[in-house]
Amino acid sequence: MGPLRFLAALHGFTHDEMFEARTVLEVGACRLAAANAQPEQMAAMAGEVAGMFASIDDPQEYLLHDVQFHRAVAAASGNPVLATLIDTLSQLVWETRRETVVLSTDRKESAEKHRCIYRANRARDVDRAEREMAEHLEKARER
Repeated sequence: MGPLRFLAALHGFTHDEMFEARTVLEVGACRLAAANAQPEQMAAMAGEVAGMFASIDDPQEYLLHDVQFHRAVAAASGNPVLATLIDTLSQLVWETRRETVVLSTDRKESAEKHRCIYRANRARDVDRAEREMAEHLEKARER
């Protein structure tokens, strides 16, 4: 058990509480990323989306690109506090999902949603970026 998973278990964080925290942080970060991302940060997001599509048949590799995409969006927000908090949550998500990702059958749908988030950021459409991330996290929460 990784240290963050141990911390979550110690404090009794529930699945819903984790997603609630992710939603509060990541939806806002995505909105900021749409407004603030630099070209190299947009390229990092695009690279992770491409990596997701390339690794659809490799669940562990896919998960790595998924988590890195969320970190790239957080970094692109321009807010280092948000980026650090999201990075910490991303570690916990990775520790939890690496055991269950092989059971997931919707990686292609998930990759498509990440592409929608990226495209909204690239278009600098802050409202759409926020909406796409909120929808993505809600769908992930339901899984």
